[in-house]
Formats: sequence, C-alpha cells, structure tokens
Amino acid sequence: MFQSSLSQKKLKQIDIRKNHHYYLNAPYQISVLSPEQQKFEQQNESANSQQTYQNNSYTQFTEDLYFRKHSKLFRDLRSTSNQNNNNQLNNINQSFIFRIKSKNHLQEEPLILDNLGQREKDKKTKDLVKVLHEMKKKRQKYIQKEQFIPRSPIPLLKRQNCIYLDEPQVERLTKHIKNLPIINKKEPGLNNAQQNDTQSNFQKLSNHGNLEEQFQSKLVSLQQFIFQLQCNYLLYVKQSQVRQQTYFIEEISQNEQIIIQLMKKRWWWCESLEKSEDVQFYWSQKLNQQFLQKQQTHALFDITKERVINPQILNNHEEFLKFAQEQKMTFIQQNSRIHNHLDLYQIFNLKKNLIKFINKYQTLANEELQQFFPYSINVANIQDPQFNIYQIKYKLTNSLWLVKPGEKFNNHSQIKLCQNTKQVSDFITSELKNSNRVVDSFIIQQYIKPFLYQKRKFDICAYILITSFNGIVRVYFYDEVIGRTSSKEYSDNDLDPLTHFTNSQVQKECKSFSSYESGNKLSTEKLQEFFNQFKINFREMMISKFKMIAKNIFKSIFTQMVLRDYNFEIVGLNFIVDTALKPWLIDANLNPSFIPDCPFHQKFLTQLLDSTFQYTLDLLYPPPLNWPQNKKQLIENFTTRDRFSVIFDSRFDSEILLALYQKDIN
Repeated sequence: MFQSSLSQKKLKQIDIRKNHHYYLNAPYQISVLSPEQQKFEQQNESANSQQTYQNNSYTQFTEDLYFRKHSKLFRDLRSTSNQNNNNQLNNINQSFIFRIKSKNHLQEEPLILDNLGQREKDKKTKDLVKVLHEMKKKRQKYIQKEQFIPRSPIPLLKRQNCIYLDEPQVERLTKHIKNLPIINKKEPGLNNAQQNDTQSNFQKLSNHGNLEEQFQSKLVSLQQFIFQLQCNYLLYVKQSQVRQQTYFIEEISQNEQIIIQLMKKRWWWCESLEKSEDVQFYWSQKLNQQFLQKQQTHALFDITKERVINPQILNNHEEFLKFAQEQKMTFIQQNSRIHNHLDLYQIFNLKKNLIKFINKYQTLANEELQQFFPYSINVANIQDPQFNIYQIKYKLTNSLWLVKPGEKFNNHSQIKLCQNTKQVSDFITSELKNSNRVVDSFIIQQYIKPFLYQKRKFDICAYILITSFNGIVRVYFYDEVIGRTSSKEYSDNDLDPLTHFTNSQVQKECKSFSSYESGNKLSTEKLQEFFNQFKINFREMMISKFKMIAKNIFKSIFTQMVLRDYNFEIVGLNFIVDTALKPWLIDANLNPSFIPDCPFHQKFLTQLLDSTFQYTLDLLYPPPLNWPQNKKQLIENFTTRDRFSVIFDSRFDSEILLALYQKDIN
C-alpha cells in the first residue's frame, strides 16, 4: 500500500493489535539511473523480493522493531534508520506506507519505528522501496494463482512435503522444458461402444424425471394383477405402507439357490436363520405336519363360496378396498401362515393309492380304462386276483413291462425293466417270498413304446400348481413344458437304464450327457419345431391334451384331500408320446427337483417358481405401498404375464364330483 505524504513530518505510531498489520512510512526518491542500471537493479530487487518472501515471519528483535529472522529487508531498514537524524524529517516531501502481516507478535505492545533519513540523500531507501514494491506484486501474483503458502510455526500437514523452488531454479527448469521436443499427441476418439454408453448414460439422465412415473405405472399394474388373483379366492388383503414378514427354508440343496434368490427379490420378506414354525412362510422338502395342524380346515364344498367376482379396472388401493367391501369379500389379516405342501403324501407318494383313485374315477365317470394312464395293477401277494388275471391276459405277449415299488421310492434304481410277462412273474414271485424285502407291494405297469426324437427316447415334464386359500381350491397348469432326452439311441432289446429313463439323475451318469442337447433338455419351441415335421401344432394339440389329463388326475384325488388354509403344492407330471402320437401320463411326483441342468433349464425353473410365488405369497402378502429408493429398481423383476391356466376350481367342479362319489356310496 502506497500513500503520498508531503506534509507529514514525523513517523506515525500505529496500534494494530487486532488485525496484526505493521505499517511503515518510507521515503521515496525518483530514480536517476540509466535504463541498463535500472534493469540490473530490478533483477537484484527480484531476487531480494524472493528472499524476503521466503522469510515472511517475525518476532520482536530489538529497539521497537519486530523480526523473526535476520532478513535482508530489515537489516537494510535498520541501518538506514540509524543513519538519519530526527531534525531532518521536515524536508520529507513524499513517502509510502507498506504493511506486513505477522502471527507471532506481541499484541499488547504497539509498533514503533525509528526515524528515517531524507529520501533525496538515501539511495538505499529507494532500493528498499523497489524491493518492497516487487515483493507486493509477487505476493499478489502467488495469491491469485493459489500458490501462496503462508509460513507458520504450525506446519500445514497437507503440504508439508511440498518442495519450493527459488527463482533461478524456476528459470532453469523453464528453459529446460522449452528445449524439449514438442509432441503433438492426438487424443483417441470414442469407439462405438463408448459412444453408445455415453448416449445411454445421457438418455438415462434425460429420462430421470420419468423414472418415478414408470415405477408407479408398473407398481399399479402389479397391484391390479394381484388384486385379480385375490378376487378369484373371494379374499382381500389390505396393503400396508411398510410391512416385513419372515420365512424359513429347510433342507435346501446348494444347487437349488433359485428359491433363495426369488425370496431376496421380495425385499419385504426377511429370512429366519433358525428353524421356527412361527414364520409366515415355511419351505421344506418334506411335509411339516405340525405346521399344517395349526391351520384352519375347510369343507370340500361350501355353497357360500359359489360365486364369481369380476373386478373392474381399479387404479389404487383405495378403490380396491371399496370394491372388496361392496362385494363382501373376506378380509384376511396379515398373519397368515403359508406352507409349500398340502396333505397329499398318501395320494401321490404312495403309487398304489394313486392308481386306485384313478381307476375308481374312470369307473364312476364311465370313462374307458387306460384312456390316458397305462395299464397298472398293484400286487401285494402271490394269490392276488389281479396278479392272476394279468398272468393269464398277457401270457402270450412279448412286450416290455415296468415293475415299481407300491410305496414311495427314491430313485429309478428300484424300477425293474422286464422284456416279457414271464420275467415279471418270476421277479415278483421271488421278491414277495423274500421276508427281508423293503417294500410291501409292487406295481406292474405297461411300458409305452415311445415316439423317438432323433432316434432317442424323450418324455415331457409338465407342472401343475394346487392352491388352497380361503376354502377354495384352484389348480393351475403351467403353460410351458420341458422335454427330457436320453443319451443313447433307443432299442427294445437294450435294457440299459440310460436308454429308457430320461431323468437327470440317471442321464448324468452317461458320458454323452449334454452331447446332443444342453442338459438333455428341450424347450417348448424346440418341441414345436420337431412336431412341425409331422404337421402337428404342439401347443394346441399336445399341451391341450396334457391339461385335460392333469384335470382328470386331480378330479380322481380331490375327494381325498383335507383342505387347510393357506397352502400350495407343485406337482410334476411326466408324459410320454407313443408311436401313434397319443400322450400318456406315466408318473406324478410331489416336490419335483428344482436343480437346473443348463442355463435354459435354470431360466425355466426361475420363471416357474416366480410365477408360483406370485400366485401364492404375493397374493397373501402383496408388495407394500411405499418402496425405498434403493429397492425401486427391483420392480423390473416382477411381471404380470399370466403363465398359468386354470384347470380346476372347487367352486364349480367340487359339487359334481361329490355327487358322483355320493352316488357310488348309496
């Protein structure tokens, strides 16, 4: 800071206790040096300014002057002040004031500067002014470039490792850089993938305002889909703002992680690490009878349930609630207990009972026996009349037969393949005479000569979902099926299990497993392509027949059921197509395997289980109204596609069945 002061005759004493600034009046003298001398002096002044800047810290030194170091600036200042007399201050016609900021002074003592000599006779004072002026310019320059680092007794930790160069070092470094060759490096352009990513990111940012609208639209569609399912059972579950339920998964294989993944996507569910029967959803390989005993039972037919509700197009939960009240739907509390099993063990797992119920239903319905199920009998002893009839009827036939345990069996190693009736009779006779046998009875089933896929045997696996909610039983057929192929070419004379049994447990033992098809699996599209060669619409002809057979199978066992709320069951049905292109049901299994054999199979099972959970878990525990921000992207994993077709509804089919069986009793 400079200031003209012609009338000033003495030094000013300034108290700067608050802002820590020290002011100094120094005389100014016009330069009389030549241009060359001035240039030389300016270079010296620049160097002195750099030294002064590097020593910018002060403490009290002596005689009212404040110093931290013996800098050149203050040594010159002190020597100049001592040479002047106080009586000559009257002739000072021009001066300036500069200030220096200090952090280490004593605030209680004012700053007093010695008197200075006449500026006309003091050349050193003029040099000092130039040095200070240059120092001020340098200081401002460094501050503007954010390169100024004040020196302090307390080091700046973030910059304590910095290296500061003096001016000669900077000049040498600058010259060295200028002498380096110039390399014109061309920045590579963005490739197509990077451009697409950039455009994609830009598109995401530009559509950020529409993301919430898209989420709300998909959530409403999902809510409408679930409400439609609730109307099918004449029940309503009021949606909550936030709700969290617990589930427990028991005895799950490491290869069946699909179930865990689907539960994690339903973020409003929480897994229980300890086995407990107090959870809202209990998944297990086997039926948990204690869990079922705590559930409410219903009659097979309830006339109060015999009505249909067709919901209108409703857009929010308030409209759902109003519609449910108007239709007098059953309001379900949010503490329902769900199990993935129905009490069907005695029906499906005991093959002898399944055969008995099927034969009885066909007799009562006046349907031709063996219309969709191969000839099968259960033999418990050698004197069984059915066994004697079989031996007489098929004595002269030379066809393949299957002998299965009448009770539950774990694998196909317990199935015996016989080439003729004599082998069947000999095997059963020897087994029934064995007192150490494991099974009590045997099933003799006719072997269906298969229609071949590329000279190999194949069968078709379909799935049905049985649900029991609010006293209403509904059975759904999953519209997608999967084909299973053998790894060896078919031959009647070859009794190798790899030729005749297409399940993965057997086929994985073959070295050529997955050599023809990935995981020995065929999709519905692949099956359609295959049957197109024979001018057969696989979906319209074959799958429609599968649905009819599945419906008749369930009708035959419905009267044996015990209805409990709220449970479901996935049943696997194995079909085979004979040489006349007629489908046959050869087996039905509770709790089929959900272990994928290939990526396509994994996708198939994932969609099957996800649709199952939508028709069961989401129906009783729909998604909450409020989704956390970090969970909203999961809405993309939910679909409203209806992959199930209804093949049985107890509201309309049970009354006819009960009347049919009641007539037989009378």
